[in-house]
Amino acid sequence: MNILYLLLILTSLLNASTYLAKVEPYRYLKIKTQVAGIVTYSNKQKEFTYIKDKTKIISLKTKEENISLQSLKQSLKIQNEILKIHQKNFRKKQKVIHISKYEKSQEHLLVLNTKQLINTINKSIGILEKNISDKKFYENNIYINEIFIEKDEYADVGELLYEAYDFSKLKLVVFVKADEVKHLEEKKLFVDNIQNDYIIERISQVRDNKRISMYKVVLSKDNLNNNNIYFGQVVKVEFR
Repeated sequence: MNILYLLLILTSLLNASTYLAKVEPYRYLKIKTQVAGIVTYSNKQKEFTYIKDKTKIISLKTKEENISLQSLKQSLKIQNEILKIHQKNFRKKQKVIHISKYEKSQEHLLVLNTKQLINTINKSIGILEKNISDKKFYENNIYINEIFIEKDEYADVGELLYEAYDFSKLKLVVFVKADEVKHLEEKKLFVDNIQNDYIIERISQVRDNKRISMYKVVLSKDNLNNNNIYFGQVVKVEFR
């Protein structure tokens, strides 16, 4: 019986495809600014920490935009009142027979022009609100690695502000031999000799540029404990 057991183990090992992989975060993020401005807040104390709740990381100066936004909103309020007056006058003139068509059309034109102005103001408000939003950077459920900019520094368009890692999943990348990649779905996955809950997330449809006889395979699984970080650990991956 012992001999038979050893033969089964040996057969299993011979049929297994073994690879080494490094445990990686699911995503690596480089956060750059789409707008320029002076940094008014840089949360440097959050470097190298996992952030669970929504937290401000960086903000750029928005004083001028806030003033302009307030002015536009006030103008919008006034134009809405003007529109009501023009609409009321137009309805009244429509009922009066002796008023000429030209005068009625002029009143209608005032209504249309005011509506067009309101649409323009609304678009300007939307653009300004987006600019303000683009100057505030919040994160949650993510690991902040390094923050590259300090308070009172000037951030140019496209400048790298900070980098972060998505710890929601663990990832392994292996490069599988061309003659084995077709049969991966039929095999069981073991990590460090333990049948694991990693899943095959993606299999490249073309051979790797550097490893010309290999196909890139991405494995992933949910990270249930974000405080338990094993990134960088090298593990043995087997398809049996």
